[in-house]
Amino acid sequence: MLDAVVSLLYPPRCLGCQAFVHTDEPFCRDCARAVKPITSPLCLRCGIPFSPQSGLDHECGLCHKVPPLFRHARAWAHYEYGAGALQPVSAAIQQFKYQRNLGVGKLLAHLAATHFPFGATHYDVIIPVPLHLDRLRWRGFNQSLLLSRAIGHAHQIRVDPFLLARSRPTVPQVQLTEKERLENVKGAFSVPKPEHVQHRQVLLVDDVYTSGATVTECTKALLHAEARAVDVFTVARAV
Repeated sequence: MLDAVVSLLYPPRCLGCQAFVHTDEPFCRDCARAVKPITSPLCLRCGIPFSPQSGLDHECGLCHKVPPLFRHARAWAHYEYGAGALQPVSAAIQQFKYQRNLGVGKLLAHLAATHFPFGATHYDVIIPVPLHLDRLRWRGFNQSLLLSRAIGHAHQIRVDPFLLARSRPTVPQVQLTEKERLENVKGAFSVPKPEHVQHRQVLLVDDVYTSGATVTECTKALLHAEARAVDVFTVARAV
C-alpha cells in the first residue's frame, strides 16, 4: 500500500529522459532501445565491446600491446563518449553524480547488482573508487560506494570503503583528454593499511570506465600493497 501511495505521489520516471514509466521499467521504450548492454565479442582483459563480426572474445590491440595492471574489467552497458545521440545510461549517471539524484542511483545500483558478471569468482572484498573529502562534502555521498553496497549485498561480498584513499584532490575527468586524465590521477590513490589488502582478491567498483586512468591508478596502489589480484566492474563503459 505504501509503494502504491508513493508511486501515486511521485510517479517513477525514465532514468534516461525522465519521462513517466511503469514501476518495473527503469527506462522508457525509446531509451530502452538506446541502451547497449555489453555482450560477446569483447576484450578478454579490459572488456571493451567489439563489433558482432569480430568473432570470439579476444584481447584488444591496446591490451595486447600494453597489458593492463588489473586482471579483468567489465561493465554492464556502453555508450558513445561525446556523441550527440540519445545516451540514456550516460544521462542517468550524470543525474546520479552531478544532480545528486539518489533515486536514480538506487535504480542504477540495482542494475549493477543484477548484471554483475563475476558471480562465480570469489572476492575477499569490494573496494569502491574513493572520493576526496572535498568532493564527498559537496556531493554528500560516494556513488561508487552505493553501487558497491548493492553488489555486495546481492552476492554476499564484504564491502570496505576505507581500504583505498584518494590522497589528493583531482579535477573531474569528464572534460579532460586521455593524456590529461592520466596526469590528473597519477599518484592520487593510496592504501592506508596495506596489511588489510595483502594477498586479497579485490573487486574495484566505479560508475564509468572511460580511459581507464582512474581504475589503473587504483589498481597500481592496491598491487603495490600486495593485493593478489584486482578485477574492475563499472556500470557503464564509454567507448
